[in-house]
Amino acid sequence: MIRFTEVSLETFLKDYWQQRPLVIRNALPGFQSPVSPEELAGLSLEDEVESRLVVQHSPENYELRKGPFDEQTYASLPEKNWTLLVQGMDRLIPEVSTLLDEFDFLPRWRIDDIMVSYAVTGGNVGPHYDHYDVFLLQAAGKRRWHLTAQDCTESNAIEGVDLRLMQTFTIEDTFDFEAGDILYIPPKWGHHGIALDDNCMTYSIGYRSYRGQELWDSFGDHLSETNGFQALYQDPVWQTDLNPGEITDNAVKQAQQLLESALADPKQLKTWFGRFATQLDPTSAQQLPDPLTEDETPTFSEFTQALAQVVAFEKDPVCRFAFTEINDNTLLTVNGAIWDKQGATDDFVKALCNQRTLSASDWQDSQNHTLLFDFWKLQYWVFSETP
Repeated sequence: MIRFTEVSLETFLKDYWQQRPLVIRNALPGFQSPVSPEELAGLSLEDEVESRLVVQHSPENYELRKGPFDEQTYASLPEKNWTLLVQGMDRLIPEVSTLLDEFDFLPRWRIDDIMVSYAVTGGNVGPHYDHYDVFLLQAAGKRRWHLTAQDCTESNAIEGVDLRLMQTFTIEDTFDFEAGDILYIPPKWGHHGIALDDNCMTYSIGYRSYRGQELWDSFGDHLSETNGFQALYQDPVWQTDLNPGEITDNAVKQAQQLLESALADPKQLKTWFGRFATQLDPTSAQQLPDPLTEDETPTFSEFTQALAQVVAFEKDPVCRFAFTEINDNTLLTVNGAIWDKQGATDDFVKALCNQRTLSASDWQDSQNHTLLFDFWKLQYWVFSETP
C-alpha cells in the first residue's frame, strides 16, 4: 500500500477522499517506472492503443492530436511544451497493472484505468478539472502542480480548443513533485501540471465517475432484462369532483411509491449494482482475451490433473470481478454479468475478486475447479509462473 506520511489512511478516507486534494510525499519510495519514454512512444504507434499528444503553442493555444502516430510525428515535435498520453496502460503492460495493488485500500471495481504521460520541459495539458478521482504519481523527473477550487464550472472554458480547459485559473496552491510523490485530486478541483525537465513521467490512477442519469438508465435496463419489476401501478382513491384532464398529486405519489418499491428491494439493487460496477466500456470489451478454441481445450479431467503442476493463476487485467453478499449468499459478477458459481466456495469467489493472482492454496478445494476451468477456457485467468 502507498505510504500516507502526513495523515493516516483513516483520516484520508474520512476527510480527503472525494472532498479535497492531498499531497503525499514519498508515497512509493524508490519507485521506478516500468515503462520508458521510448516504450511509451512505441505503444502510441499501434492502432489498438489509445494515445494523444498535447502541444502548447502559446498560453491559450493548445493543439490536441490523437494517435496512432508515426515516427515522423515525433521528429517534427518542438523541443519544449508537449506531452504524450497513453490510456489503459494497466491493460497493456503487466508491470503497470501490479501498481494497482498499492491502492487496494479502495475498492478495485472503482478503478477505471492507469494513464501514463511523458512530457518534455514545459509540457502540460492545460489548466482543467475532472469529474473523477485521480491519484497522480510522479514516476520520473519533476512536475509542478498548481491547484484551485475556484471557478470549476462548465461555463469557465477556453473556446476553440479541443481540450476542456479553464479560462480563469486562480492559483491557490503550488507544489513541486519528484519521483515517488503522489497528488490526490477529487472531482471538480482545478489542477495544472507543468513538466520541469525532459524526463517527466506521471501515472494517473483514475477512478470511475457515475452520473445519476447513468445509474438510473442502467437500473431500468437491468429491470427490463431480468423482468424484475412487474408490479402494476394502482390508482389513488379518485374524488367525485375530479377534473378529467388533471394528473393529481395523489396519482403522482402512487407512481412514486411504485418506483420506490423497486429501489427498496436490496436483492434487486445489489444484483443490479454488481453488474453495473463491473461493466466494461466499449474499448475494454474489445480488449478481452480470445477464449481457447475447441482444439486448444483439454478435458476437465486433464485440466484438474494439470493443476498439480501449476504454480499460480493470473487475472487478465481487462476483466472486472466483484462480489456482494445477498441473504447470506455470495453473488459473483464478472464484466457486467451475473456469474454461476458452479458450486465454488464463497472464499474462492472472494479470492477471484480480491486478488490479482491465485496460488495453489486458493484452488486446492475440488469444489472450485469447475469455476476455475471456465475462467481459464475464457482466458480470464491464465497460468502464471509467479505466485
